Amino acid sequence: MNEKFIIQSRDKTTVAKNENKDGYINPFEFTDREMEIVLERMIQKNPDFQMQSKPVKLSGGLLNYVWRIRGETGSIFPSLIAKWAPPFIASNPQIQLDPGRIIIEANALKTFGKSGSLSHLTNEKIRLPEFVWMDTTHNILIMEDVCNCPDLAEWIQLSQENEKVYSIGKSIGTFIANIHKYSANQSDLGLQFLNQRIQKTRLEVLYQNVKMYAQKAHLENVDDVGNAALAYGKLLQAPGNVIIMGDLWLPSIIVSGEELRIIDWELSHYGRPSQDVGHLAAHLWMHTHRPPSKFTADNARLILQGFLESYRTTLGKDFDQIFGVDGVQESSIHFGSEILARTVGYFQTGYLYQGLDWNHPDIQQAAQTAARHILNPAGEKTFEILK
Repeated sequence: MNEKFIIQSRDKTTVAKNENKDGYINPFEFTDREMEIVLERMIQKNPDFQMQSKPVKLSGGLLNYVWRIRGETGSIFPSLIAKWAPPFIASNPQIQLDPGRIIIEANALKTFGKSGSLSHLTNEKIRLPEFVWMDTTHNILIMEDVCNCPDLAEWIQLSQENEKVYSIGKSIGTFIANIHKYSANQSDLGLQFLNQRIQKTRLEVLYQNVKMYAQKAHLENVDDVGNAALAYGKLLQAPGNVIIMGDLWLPSIIVSGEELRIIDWELSHYGRPSQDVGHLAAHLWMHTHRPPSKFTADNARLILQGFLESYRTTLGKDFDQIFGVDGVQESSIHFGSEILARTVGYFQTGYLYQGLDWNHPDIQQAAQTAARHILNPAGEKTFEILK
């Protein structure tokens, strides 16, 4: 049930009608200006940041609604990012998604921040944005705007030096491996990063639909493909053993010169490391398979090599305990499941395979590759470096 509330913003008073008692904001009724006023009200609570102009809504947010807020000279940051998590996927509103995910992201920013328990895993070469403010009433997170820089998907479309490309892959692999390594089997972190509702949604939206995706691609062994993916999805509902980033794909990696910023931690969870490894590997493979530029495929291939080699090296003697043979197999199943979702599934729109029919050669090649990785992980070479 909606109720009226009064928003004070500088010398203006706005009567808004679409803020729910439970903190949700209806984006279909709540005007852009009313949302701007909510953000302005929040920013005024931080004396170290003075707004230069009204918030600017950014395009491209898949899960959330995002704004950039520029600051006056002397503010603690040149600009801030505000992220609102609605109770659904912003780019696909018919899919419900727990708005509590934004609290998980806030936890991640603080845990890996300067005074957090895992701050030693970050530095200026690779880190998360700095936490600024969290409004739990509205599920709005305010954080550092790391820079108006390209994400990794954009960066690999340009000509780059091979050494730098490979180095980026190594940096990501080392960072993710250290997160898995230093968060392993820590009950306090397990509670702090428990994101079970998101895992349930991933089961319902991804793994339970793999059989349907295989049918759409007219694959053989549809039942076997679907059952293997479903079994993995159910395994992910059990308590995990490490912090996972949860949404490790190219748009979550910002490239700022020689530095990397890892953003979008709302799907983070205390889970199984195979989700991180299989996810990034799937998206890098898709960029080698259907590259949007003549440079993309080689760059993506080098990043994947550097990522897997560094991940394996960094885990070292802890590899078998944290990841092991099971992790290799699970990564392969997630790899295949994600490719099917992006080629013939719900998440084809807006991605590399948008608009292609099931019988397009690229769709068939990708779908068959996905099926092989799901059904016969040991027979595929994608994760051979980890074996």
